[in-house]
Amino acid sequence: MATVRKCLKCGLDLTDTSGALCPMCGTQLLQTRSRGIWVLAIFQFAVATIFMLIFRFPRMLIAVFGVMIMVGTILSSWMKQRPVGIRQTPSRTITHLTMFRVLSIGIALCSIALFSSVLFGFVIFINNWNDWHRYEGQPYHATTFQVTQVYFRRIGKGGIDAYASGMVDGNREWMGLRPYLPTVPRSQEELDALVPIGTTIPIYLFPEMKGRSRVRIYADTPPAEAYHRAAINAVNYGLASLAVCFVLLVFLIRARKLCFVDPANVPSPTIPS
Repeated sequence: MATVRKCLKCGLDLTDTSGALCPMCGTQLLQTRSRGIWVLAIFQFAVATIFMLIFRFPRMLIAVFGVMIMVGTILSSWMKQRPVGIRQTPSRTITHLTMFRVLSIGIALCSIALFSSVLFGFVIFINNWNDWHRYEGQPYHATTFQVTQVYFRRIGKGGIDAYASGMVDGNREWMGLRPYLPTVPRSQEELDALVPIGTTIPIYLFPEMKGRSRVRIYADTPPAEAYHRAAINAVNYGLASLAVCFVLLVFLIRARKLCFVDPANVPSPTIPS
């Protein structure tokens, strides 16, 4: 026994109809669904890309995330356009179309937030976890960095690198300036104004490390402990976000079910002769 397909708007029986429009109310069928899925996928990718670019995520990660969205969208579109199976339940009539659309948008946004919490939470956690192990157990002492020259360099299409050379305990050292700067400079002149030659910056010096990793901005919490706390916070906040998104998703899905009515309780529409 074949499953009955019905128009989501008017409830007309579409079991034997293969057209793109409902013959009763003119509502588009598969084309609208497919287009909506791809619009949602583009929105997801745009939001994720903007977020990743702002926080300077690796471009490879952006590409991987885009591929995942595309594969998921293709599978979702394919599943929605498959012929109705024998064992599927009969289609139900939507009684509150506007509410159904609002709740569907809410479900989509919660799904994006759920996926983003997992992705970005993991990236933040793993970065801080690696930095914690890099500095854990390394000898260090508090001292000062006296700036002798600052350098501004553009990275890619919007990123910048600001760093300085200077003297620490009578030796020449290098340090990144981004954690020290109150604002992001846009030119060498702005950087020179923010960090004049001769500026003294309190730092932690790690003499057994190499490059800019040897110098870290002084703070009340030493670097290793600060990275460890950040990793733990990423786990805690990530799990809390997952819980909130999951609860909202379940609530919205259950609320959307109230927009349907059992087809057995709906009289079949008649097509005027």
